[in-house]
Amino acid sequence: MDRLKSIDRISGWLSVISSWTLLAMTLIVGFEVASRYLFNSPTIWAWDINVQLMLLLLMFGISEAYRRDVHVRVDILTGALSPRGRAIVDALYAPVFFLITVIVVWTGWEYFHQAFERNQTAPTILAPLLWPIKFTIPLGGAVLLLQGLAKLIRDLHVAFGGEPEASEDRT
Repeated sequence: MDRLKSIDRISGWLSVISSWTLLAMTLIVGFEVASRYLFNSPTIWAWDINVQLMLLLLMFGISEAYRRDVHVRVDILTGALSPRGRAIVDALYAPVFFLITVIVVWTGWEYFHQAFERNQTAPTILAPLLWPIKFTIPLGGAVLLLQGLAKLIRDLHVAFGGEPEASEDRT
């Protein structure tokens, strides 16, 4: 289970970056609003930067949301189940999760690679390079895939009669 905790730590580190990204986005929007409405001098860079930061926020935060089980889902059927029942249902759902996640990683890599090969820039006045931010798609997807594998191992442990791990940091 130590390797599973290593995966959890990676998700946690990316989540910290994601949290700081949200703070940066908030400050940038505040600066843009003040520049535009108080000084009548809008920026040409705030929108570009915030769009890129939003992608980073999503791709670096998704694996931690999955780890903490705070993602959006319908609990109508699983809400009344025992921990073992939920683990069995989650393990049965795992192939669908892995298929979707592999598609995200695969297509995200192609998306990044094309941007890198073409040295693609955004079609805006600022025209920032796009490949660095597009790299967050396969990276975040790969960490989500690892987190899904860790969850599947934990679910199988519980499904076959083991005790659920203590989750000291779940919200």
